[in-house]
Amino acid sequence: MSYKVFGDKDFEKYLKKSVLHQYMRDTNVEKYTHGIIVNEHNHGFGIFDENLKFVKSSRQVRKNNGQFVPKFNHENIPYVDEDVVFIGNVFNQFGHFLLEHMNRAYALLDKKYQKMKVVLINNMDVNPVPNYMFELLGLLGVKRENIIILNNTTQFRNVYVPVQGFNIPVYSSNAFGKTFDKIASNVKNTNKYDKIYVSRTALKSRRTFGEGVVQKIFEKNGFKIIYPETLPLVEQISLVKNCKILAGCAGTALHLALFMKPGGTVIQIKRNRLAKCNADIQNLINDTKKLNGIFISGSVEDIKTDHCSSVPQIIGVNKYMREFFNAYGFKFTEKDTIQDKKDFEEYQNAMNEYNRKYGSVFINNFKHFIIHYSACFIPGRERRGKWRNWLKWKLNYEG
Repeated sequence: MSYKVFGDKDFEKYLKKSVLHQYMRDTNVEKYTHGIIVNEHNHGFGIFDENLKFVKSSRQVRKNNGQFVPKFNHENIPYVDEDVVFIGNVFNQFGHFLLEHMNRAYALLDKKYQKMKVVLINNMDVNPVPNYMFELLGLLGVKRENIIILNNTTQFRNVYVPVQGFNIPVYSSNAFGKTFDKIASNVKNTNKYDKIYVSRTALKSRRTFGEGVVQKIFEKNGFKIIYPETLPLVEQISLVKNCKILAGCAGTALHLALFMKPGGTVIQIKRNRLAKCNADIQNLINDTKKLNGIFISGSVEDIKTDHCSSVPQIIGVNKYMREFFNAYGFKFTEKDTIQDKKDFEEYQNAMNEYNRKYGSVFINNFKHFIIHYSACFIPGRERRGKWRNWLKWKLNYEG
């Protein structure tokens, strides 16, 4: 499918380079008799075969980095006489759960595995376990009583390990996309809108300042504005699976495009000025579901931030937004493009509070450099994560 960029050359170059390295891969399910599913919590997790050899396909990988493979006490491990399918991990962030912890769930499309228990490792000791996990698996046909939230290392009769079907931001698979087709097919239709804008304005934290002005122009041009966090999950899925165009700021809400039908379009508004953002991830989602992509640099911030920054971010009708509106025949007036004074004041107040608490954006960015550069010398994803968290605390870093 195609994509189009309305932004500066650095952003175009970044996305083009990222897309060149993305690809689709095949998937398969491996079987391990008397497999051991290890949960060492903060020290790592994974699956070992009966000879205590680590199962490489169980490693959770993002790009080229995988979690630390644990050493564990293999004495007196409880044994459960069940065949189970390893799906992933308990995770309390919806967008990342969709991409990184549902990327093995395609196995449940096969009747062979539908009768088995499903295992999710609770290595981060999340309590309570988010309900959306049970809802998503339920829509794949898995009953609640067949979901094992694994808190302790356990050996099973047979452990089936689906290889990872999606890797941020490198590869995806047809099987990964079909997982969400199946979920969507089991959701009843509610209201139908061809064009939907997913808004961040109702978020209690990490809201995007200035979005109200932009979304009003979308609404003026036929887009239904929805606030995903205020809607039941099944309603979110129902609305998105029936729309032809999904628009909004970069972030979790646009990952709902996984439930769209092929041939649709996703319009992503970039909310930071640095070239690096999550457009590469969204593009991989779009390719998985055969969707067209439009990427717009919408930031009007004074100080450049990256996508994941905790620095307050603000968007507006800048030249790239105007180019997009004009290219696609959007109707708007100059009055429609004026930044809301109250919203801008709230942005400035948020920036002042950020600077008061963390010194300044420059100082915090320097802390970010120290934390992430030093972590490069520490082996293992889990170990690096612990080091970064400790250093963030010592340096009073927010990011």
